[in-house]
Amino acid sequence: MVRNRLLMSRLSALVCALLVALTTTLLPLPATAASGAAPITKPPMGWNSWNGFAGAIDATVIKQQTDALVSSGMKDAGYEYVLIDEGWWKGARDSSGAIAPDSAQWPGGMQAIVDYIHGKGLKAGIYTDAGRNGCGYYYPTGHPAYPGTGSEGHYDQDFLQFSRWGFDYVKVDWCGGSAEGLNARDSYTAISDSIARATAQTGRTMVFSVCEWGGQQPWNWAPGIANLWRTSGDIIYWGERPSMSRVLTNFDSAQHASAQSPGHHNDPDMLVAGLTGFSDAQNRTHLSLWAIAGAPLLAGNKLTEMTATTRAALTNREMIAVDQDALGRQGIKVAEDVPGLQVYSKVLSGTGRRAVVLLNRNASAADITVRWSNVGLTGSAAVRDVWTASDLGNFATSYTARVPAGEAVLLTVTGTDGQPTGGQVVGTQSGRCVEVPDGAVNGTQAQLWDCNGQSRQSWTYTTTKQLTVNGKCLDANNRGTTNGTQVVVWDCNGQTNQQWNVNSNGSITGVQSNLCLDANGRATANGTKLVLWACNGQTNQQWTLRS
Repeated sequence: MVRNRLLMSRLSALVCALLVALTTTLLPLPATAASGAAPITKPPMGWNSWNGFAGAIDATVIKQQTDALVSSGMKDAGYEYVLIDEGWWKGARDSSGAIAPDSAQWPGGMQAIVDYIHGKGLKAGIYTDAGRNGCGYYYPTGHPAYPGTGSEGHYDQDFLQFSRWGFDYVKVDWCGGSAEGLNARDSYTAISDSIARATAQTGRTMVFSVCEWGGQQPWNWAPGIANLWRTSGDIIYWGERPSMSRVLTNFDSAQHASAQSPGHHNDPDMLVAGLTGFSDAQNRTHLSLWAIAGAPLLAGNKLTEMTATTRAALTNREMIAVDQDALGRQGIKVAEDVPGLQVYSKVLSGTGRRAVVLLNRNASAADITVRWSNVGLTGSAAVRDVWTASDLGNFATSYTARVPAGEAVLLTVTGTDGQPTGGQVVGTQSGRCVEVPDGAVNGTQAQLWDCNGQSRQSWTYTTTKQLTVNGKCLDANNRGTTNGTQVVVWDCNGQTNQQWNVNSNGSITGVQSNLCLDANGRATANGTKLVLWACNGQTNQQWTLRS
């Protein structure tokens, strides 16, 4: 929904004093329940009404877009959800507190539109807010500011109603929650419990989409209660033209690989592909990024007005296969040799298979190289361009493509999985080994010590470019990228500050920082701490992995 941050901050200050406790419903439901997340295994695919129509929706609009989802071939390509977003009701409740939709806009009520969607072989989704009022109250778009459009105080009642109507998916926004200063984890956990109680009564599971915008770090708690969680603000505000800058911002904000698994997904927001102002090349770049991230593919364009090239991009089966891969992993950045020229890799199901995105964030075309060592492959590998559907050949150690400014190339690469290597990491200058003390906790800094064969000096270099010891990963502290950043151990989380390139010149460089592993101050004594420093070729930055 459209959210002006300055206005929201002022509203929050005014409304926080009005915070009320969540009330309980009188419905006879169980006191406890399991997580409300539906048992899905892949990121949802479908269409959402907001980007194309904002709050100006009714049964006619939804039926037309449902029909187009089928006739365009999108349903056959895997798009299965029709999501009815903000604006579907005016905040009216009957004497029992139940939602009473406008019968003029929704003839036969909401169950009738669900039946229509189901009749096309598709699934239906609905929208509400965690607070007392939905986003349309604070930012009326396409309708007046109706109060009471949130579910707070009616969680059990509303989610049971959604389930009885037959909805398969529910998106819960945060405008009311934000304005009231609610605790997101508590509120969404209560909602997840309500969904689970509704499922226990009706037998219908619902995909649960947390739309909290990332302010309270949902990737740390939402995987246990929901199927997907927004990691940033809206990708487009109503009335704006889409921008690649916003696409990149949302993509970057969704980089939480350790939170993602089959059926649980970081959500950088719905797609802007096909909206006015986005070129065909930008559509493909946008879809490449969402696919490598394993993000939900929720189209937001007007399907009845879609061009042939937009339809071809949205229904590209190879792109969709990358996004929907059964492993459910999020692709991560594995190289950035030049600032702004980035390589992302996603491990795919099967043997020796990777998806790779070469992303050029800069203002001029450039060559970008993916090295097989960066993506955990060894020997030669076959490369295929997803968007041109062409096999590019076999390449011995790497592949280089010319990437236009602001665009991306999406590849699939098939080779041989590299084997993890293990042993000691020995400093060339000092002759001493890299170690962490026994019993090291998160944040313990790595140091040099006489080589002694102990487990605290036994490192494994994984195919995903991590250096691990005693179950923890070598880590650039606080994701630092400046000279002097401490090199510590931390729980492995898949982020790029825990990825390292072991280079042929003897240096070890951080994937995120491009800085070298360095014995601080060129010291050689036991206890010398390790830091990151600009690469300079000196022997205190030279290392040997010795089995």
